[in-house]
Order: sequence, then structure tokens, then C-alpha cells
Amino acid sequence: MELKKAISIKVDADKVWEIVAHDFANVGLWSSAVVSSGPNPDATTPDGATVGGRVCDVPGIGDLKETFTKYSEKNKQFTFVVTGMPSFITLAQNTVRVRSVGPGSSEVSLHIQMETSAVGKIMGPMFSIKLKSTLNSFLDELKAYAESGEVSNKKRKQLAKAA
Repeated sequence: MELKKAISIKVDADKVWEIVAHDFANVGLWSSAVVSSGPNPDATTPDGATVGGRVCDVPGIGDLKETFTKYSEKNKQFTFVVTGMPSFITLAQNTVRVRSVGPGSSEVSLHIQMETSAVGKIMGPMFSIKLKSTLNSFLDELKAYAESGEVSNKKRKQLAKAA
């Protein structure tokens, strides 16, 4: 299963890269797809990165460990693998790319690749629908956070509930 999504953001690519790459471990501060997050202590930090990965508490799943497998500061691109997914998912990886599309404007693209077991082929369509919804929300919240510096209403409610 492969999913590709992209979004235009009215912010310089360097600022967006700062959020998605240099502040990678803190995605839980602005994304409602993640209750909380922090550095993955088991991951080796690649050159140019601030961490080697992150641990995310994901609603309905629990802790997922994400570890960089490729990282390019120059190309503003990285790939990470995810462990801790439901057992029918045998491989999950995401490639994130930030590129400038003009002065004060950038594009963020996600390319998610998943492999599943035989059970996953049955569960795949349902999981794909949920994943698409989560990705759309993730990108919308990234855009809002990058452009305004404020978290979304959905994330604000999630943080209030957790407190």
C-alpha cells in the first residue's frame, strides 16, 4: 500500500524544515494524530539531525517508535521506519520532503509505504481510509502551525483533555 500527499504552506521552506525535521521529536506539541511525543532513545542520530527518531503515543494504537533510515539536510528530505504498528502491518515507512516553491512558500510531501500480511490485505482498505483521514488532518495541522504558530482547535482540545 502506498499513499502520497502534499500540501502548500505559505512559509519559507527553512521554517517548515525546522518544524518537521529539527523539531521532529516534538510532533505531539502540534499534531492531534499524536497525543505526546519525545526522542527515541534507541535511535542513532544522523548527521544534521537533532535526534535519531521519536516515540509517539498514537490514539488507538499506543506507542510507536519512528527511526530515521535516511536524512538529508541539503535536500530537506528524510525517511523513517515505524515499529509498534498493528501486527498485520509488516513494514511502515514514510518519506518527508520539504521544498521551496517561491518566496515565502513551500510544499511538504509525504510518501507512505506499507507492507501487510495476508490478514492485512483484508484489513487494508479500512486501514487505508483511516490513514488517509489522519494524513489530511496531519498536513492541515502542520500548515496551520507553520503559518500561525498556533496549534489547531482539535489539538488544543486534545491537550486540555490530557491535562
